Amino acid sequence: MGKIKASEAVVQLFENWGINHIYGIPGDSINTMVEALRKEESKIKFYTVRHEEVASLAAAAYSKLTGKIGVCLAIGGPGAIHLLNGMYDAKMDHVPMLVLVGHIPARLTGTDYFQEVNTVELFKDVAVYNKDITSAESFPAVVNQAIRTAYQKRGVAVLSIPDDIVLGEISDNIPQLATVFEKKTPGLVQSDLDDAVRLINSANNPVILAGVGAKSAKKELKAFAERISAPVAVTLPGKGSLSDDHPNFIGNIGKIGTKPAYEAMKSADLLIMIGTDYPYAAYLPEGAKCVQIDIDPVKIGKRYSVTVGVVGDAAEALSYLTDHTTPVADRPFLKTCQNKMSTWWKWMSEDQDNKKTPIAPEALMAGIESISEEDTIYSVDVGTSTVWSTRYLKVSEKQDFIVSAWLGTMGCGLPGAIAAKQAFPDRQAIAITGDGAFAMVMQDFVTAVTYKMPIIVVVLNNKQLAFIKYEQQSAGQLKYAVDFGDIDYAKFAEACGGVGYRVEKYEDLQPALEKAKASEVPVILDVVVDVDAAPLPGKIVMDEAKGYARFTAKSIAENHKLEKMPPMKTVVRRFL
Repeated sequence: MGKIKASEAVVQLFENWGINHIYGIPGDSINTMVEALRKEESKIKFYTVRHEEVASLAAAAYSKLTGKIGVCLAIGGPGAIHLLNGMYDAKMDHVPMLVLVGHIPARLTGTDYFQEVNTVELFKDVAVYNKDITSAESFPAVVNQAIRTAYQKRGVAVLSIPDDIVLGEISDNIPQLATVFEKKTPGLVQSDLDDAVRLINSANNPVILAGVGAKSAKKELKAFAERISAPVAVTLPGKGSLSDDHPNFIGNIGKIGTKPAYEAMKSADLLIMIGTDYPYAAYLPEGAKCVQIDIDPVKIGKRYSVTVGVVGDAAEALSYLTDHTTPVADRPFLKTCQNKMSTWWKWMSEDQDNKKTPIAPEALMAGIESISEEDTIYSVDVGTSTVWSTRYLKVSEKQDFIVSAWLGTMGCGLPGAIAAKQAFPDRQAIAITGDGAFAMVMQDFVTAVTYKMPIIVVVLNNKQLAFIKYEQQSAGQLKYAVDFGDIDYAKFAEACGGVGYRVEKYEDLQPALEKAKASEVPVILDVVVDVDAAPLPGKIVMDEAKGYARFTAKSIAENHKLEKMPPMKTVVRRFL
């Protein structure tokens, strides 16, 4: 009987699970695991990032795109702490992640040793599985259980690993650990389906709200919407579940959404929620009946009063409903929504046709769309870049659109593009980010350069935290602490070994975009956009209008000037 190091046994287990890469930074308390990975580098690639936060954000993005578990690694103490942001992103967006963090030698635990942090306590809130490794013999079994739990509970599994323990040798004749996993989903209940069919058949003004759970049922969602002639709105993480150019599509809901979606919700007599835990009740119908389809029974009725809850797989449920509901060929409500959406697209087209300098963000989105490919992956950051991308990019069912949806963390755009290119090297990956968000993780652009990932990073450079400025104004507050000094991100790209284009005039925009598309190395497109471009809601509600009025009055009283406001035509369209 032979012997094998526990760390090497675990790396073999990773291979059995189909894990072929890990993001992270080596260091003393995790180096035994890194050494075991080095020996298998032809099978498991280690991506060294420049900041551990990028490792965990990239792992979360990889899982969002593939459904497979994302894996990241860091030393204990400061490295483990840096991982938290991406771990919470994975937790809140419900994707599986495995986190390996080093720990001080087991014999020194509790002695206030250098970099000693109680990682089990630290990760208690974020993790669905959270264990210290206490013996070499148990290490493989605990890792196996961690992976299975992360998949089943769609969350973060964390292992704190004392470096001296995994040096220990164990029998190489250990029982084969099962790595075949089939996620158990609740079976559909016939009576619930029948009740849902009756509600749908009796509705005059049904509206479908598709969330991220509908992305695994794109074909079924399309067939169902067409069968009952219902308009389809999407949540932010659900963008792409139905093509934006589909005739039943009415856009996103919420502040970043469309006016037709807002108005459809207010006129609906039946809300059909599919794979979403949408939190903003003010944007949902008032007093309508509701059918909610979700794989998680805890989500049924959590945000909105549900008439019928259908627990189970969205694709299976939608297939049944499509087969058993009465087809509707001509629904006046849908036609009304389509007419409003036609007007909305006309307005958006007018915005995108702005050829002035300073460059309008809306025009930039039109340019990005013009160089996008059939299966482009958009990794969108948090801030005004979210608003412009969500509203103006027409995403198809073959494309992917990922964002930090529930945590809403700035800095997710670049790591997401890195993960996209690693997962799908033959697909175009475009990160869309503001300068504030990009500055938080910009050091890892060199990671893309190092690993020859030809991503395109589009930076909306307005030298400010533009979304926070807008939030201040809509709350009736004056702008404060949101301005930046200028950074030439194109020169930064070149310093990293990539390619950079600084675009300050509209006439230079399209040529720069075309060059970025043709590049075989990572590119930063540093686009100087209009600092006064306001990410107005699709529908301006009264509270927001009052906030802007207070802001204007306060600016006159305290600054003795009238701040530049959005075009009155746009304000009137969004308000009335």
